[in-house]
Amino acid sequence: MLLAFLLLPCFLSGSFGAQYEVCYGKTFRFPFDSSPPVFTGKLYFSPRNGENRKLVYDDGKAIDPRFKVTSRSLSLPHVTEKDNGRFSVPSGSMFFDRITLKVLECANEMHRYYHAKFRVHIPSQAEILEFYTTSNPYPSILWNRTHTSGPSRGKVEQNSWEIADLTQADSGYYNFRKKDNTLLSRIKLTVTGYDNNYIPKKDSFFNMEYPLSFTPWDITFKPNMGDPITVMRAGRLTNEDHYSQGDSHFEDRLDVDSQSLEIISVKAEDSGIYEFRDKEGFLVFVANVEVKEGETPVYVYVIFFAAIVAALTICCCCIRKCCCNKSASKTSAPQTTQAAAPAVHYHGTNQPTGTSYSAAPPPGTYSYQPVNPAVPRQPSPKPASVGPPAYNRVDIHPDPNPTQLEGVVSTGHDVAPAPTVTFHLPPSYSDLKFELKGLRFPSDLPLTSDSTFASVYTSDKLNL
Repeated sequence: MLLAFLLLPCFLSGSFGAQYEVCYGKTFRFPFDSSPPVFTGKLYFSPRNGENRKLVYDDGKAIDPRFKVTSRSLSLPHVTEKDNGRFSVPSGSMFFDRITLKVLECANEMHRYYHAKFRVHIPSQAEILEFYTTSNPYPSILWNRTHTSGPSRGKVEQNSWEIADLTQADSGYYNFRKKDNTLLSRIKLTVTGYDNNYIPKKDSFFNMEYPLSFTPWDITFKPNMGDPITVMRAGRLTNEDHYSQGDSHFEDRLDVDSQSLEIISVKAEDSGIYEFRDKEGFLVFVANVEVKEGETPVYVYVIFFAAIVAALTICCCCIRKCCCNKSASKTSAPQTTQAAAPAVHYHGTNQPTGTSYSAAPPPGTYSYQPVNPAVPRQPSPKPASVGPPAYNRVDIHPDPNPTQLEGVVSTGHDVAPAPTVTFHLPPSYSDLKFELKGLRFPSDLPLTSDSTFASVYTSDKLNL
């Protein structure tokens, strides 16, 4: 007994609560362990929609007339969405779920646009055509084979059922049934409005074409931000009415004709959803508008790129030219300095005792030729006073007639010019002159620190 009690939950979990699926309009047959002659207890049904639990089968008899009972079976024909729920059995004060039934929508789905045509073939065994919507579960009879005339919303054309100028009111389920109410075919029709996406450019002329012939519609504009605006009412623009109400969103930028709604100079604030509805309020057309900023033409990018390339080219040329000029200057600077600083020659019997700077002149630059004949060597008189080294006057002249030129000494940048001291030379040296051939120099050069001559050349040719 204890073992049976322990195995009971396993048995219940294995046999109770099994889930079954069946298409709408078909027949559901209960499993063998829940049908006569095996099962003779009570069977309750709890709808999924929340209605109260009710008894549908008891001791081999159907309490609900929709159930069919035979000596060997229990079935539920023509199931609908109302049959979604759980079948349970009582056990004392508790109920255990035995079967969970799920009704599937196996209808053939069809899609049509507003004001289109719906046409469906009538099965040969069909006796009636019923129609209902999800909001109204009670079906209405659209066609009956025993009655030739049908409702105004449809008619029979060559063994087909046809409805013209569809609206959302025609969306729903169409069922063809036999005389015994058995479902032959089931169609789910969905009618929707047209829709389109527009991406106009800012400040352009925007033409919103209608998907079908114009009828007196209501147009409502729902901006991305803000309250809805009524653009048209019963086929007439209401922008003038908005002026009186202080709403001038579109101002005088709207125009309408039989084929389109026109917006002159569209703005970014015109982005949003435009809904077109008929006089019954059914949706005809939905336009999604997203205004974009004007794009920059391609040639602007080409010009910009060309300008950058030209600027880089010019900069590179300028840098290269500058570098070349600097290199040329550095190369020619030593030659120019050497050529611009010719040597000055010092002649005399007594050479300075201080530090002297001499530089050898370039070959072939100067030639010295005596004008007067050499005189015998005479002893030099002693100086009357001792002082710094004296700088003798030297005649330098490139012309045929020689002139006198004062002797110059280059002191450099760090040596100050020495004071001049008077020497008494013998009369025989006063007529001694030299001639310089080559470059032409000024005849009178002062003995100053600003001299351009960098070195002194001393000669011992007179010391015979």
